[in-house]
Amino acid sequence: MNTLTILLLATAVVSCIARPSDMPNWLGTFTLDDSCNQAECCCLTQQATISKIRDTQLLITANVAGAPCREQLNGSTTISVAIPIPQDKGGYQITTNFLGTNNRFTLNSDSQYIANVNVQFPKCSGSAQRSVSNWVGTFNVDDSCNQNECCCLSDKVTITKISDTQLLVSARAVGQTCPSELNGSVEIPIPIPQDKNGFQTTVNFLGSMNRFTLTYDNQYIANANLQSPKCSGMARRA
Repeated sequence: MNTLTILLLATAVVSCIARPSDMPNWLGTFTLDDSCNQAECCCLTQQATISKIRDTQLLITANVAGAPCREQLNGSTTISVAIPIPQDKGGYQITTNFLGTNNRFTLNSDSQYIANVNVQFPKCSGSAQRSVSNWVGTFNVDDSCNQNECCCLSDKVTITKISDTQLLVSARAVGQTCPSELNGSVEIPIPIPQDKNGFQTTVNFLGSMNRFTLTYDNQYIANANLQSPKCSGMARRA
């Protein structure tokens, strides 16, 4: 085998290895802009989530707003619409009927943006940017957790990343049921959230199951204590 043949084979192998990272990724949660004209169109708004429901279809779940929505969707403010998995432009584009009109959806090369062109009514077009969760930071905790019956996080909570798989929650802990060994503070590792595209996790926290949900703008964390709802709370990024 000569040097040229070896070089060509090596190039082909590297190309095959690199190719998966270049594949289109439509799945995830996207934040929508406000370019769609709600006075004349039924528009997707706020966030849209795209999931895979079978090998041939994606499901778009989103909020909707706009004057025509009331008649078109019988007053519903959310939609769940199945579309074929895109095949055009190497999987980065699809033209399909969506909410009653033909729309062309185009994913950009790094899978971070989706441009939606309404082919029949351009004023009903829009775009969306991928939402990426960011749990790391300092958050101000509200006082909705009942300290007379719960062990509550208080004042501020700081979340740091301690490994590729774990976050560390550090905070003051106050309340009638806090164990004395806590000495008024906690440092609790939790897995990096994976649910809801990284915006939610359900874990054992201070002895009970809690569901933590980060808003798509990364500004708020809602904590629902699934065993004792009165021990739930909310935090806002400082």
